[in-house]
Amino acid sequence: MNNKNDILKSITHGILVSCQAYDQNPHATVEAMVTMALAGKMGGCVGFRANSPEHVKAIRDAVGKEPVIIGIWKLFVEGNDVYITTTMDAVSQLVAAGSDIVAIDCTDRVNAYGYKGLTLVPQIKKEFPELVIMADCSNIDEAKAAAKAGVDIIASTLSGYTSYTADKYEKGIDLELLSEMSKISDIHILAEGRIWTREEAVEAFKAGAHTCVIGTAITNPWQITKRFVDAKNEFFK
Repeated sequence: MNNKNDILKSITHGILVSCQAYDQNPHATVEAMVTMALAGKMGGCVGFRANSPEHVKAIRDAVGKEPVIIGIWKLFVEGNDVYITTTMDAVSQLVAAGSDIVAIDCTDRVNAYGYKGLTLVPQIKKEFPELVIMADCSNIDEAKAAAKAGVDIIASTLSGYTSYTADKYEKGIDLELLSEMSKISDIHILAEGRIWTREEAVEAFKAGAHTCVIGTAITNPWQITKRFVDAKNEFFK
């Protein structure tokens, strides 16, 4: 699938599964993320979000050509909080690995290389004119700037994960941001971040999202278990 309109149409009103795991998580392997993707496909999701060219390629090989893959590459640099697909080399490798969509950090922050992610947009559009570009944003001003720059998708991914939106982290899915995003004309709205229940996913669609990405609530048994244990402990304390 390589036509922008076809890609966006295929994910409209759809659920994508974010297949990512890190650090001490026992599922932090390529093989585990591939099995998560296969399970998600069986459940009816329309695509996946995956981190690194290695994971994108492995999932693409396993699920076939049809499911859409949002590729990202988290390039961590000590002392800097901006790490989602911060270079053109990362974009190129994600495309080569089989990404239909590449998401970049489009927050109002300077990355470790001295520029904001939004400056990559014209370069990406020039080098990969048929690539769907997704902007991971944390507030409405960033979403508006990304839309103006010509991205194809604006997402609520980073709401609660920047210093200036940290107050939203404990409040769950940012429905207010999604509602504000929905007022921007001619742009695809994607909900991502802290969607824990089916009801919250439906609320995201009601708020104006065209697509929802679900991560931890589906692909992180460690944190899913912990939520149940924490609730039990709260009851019995």
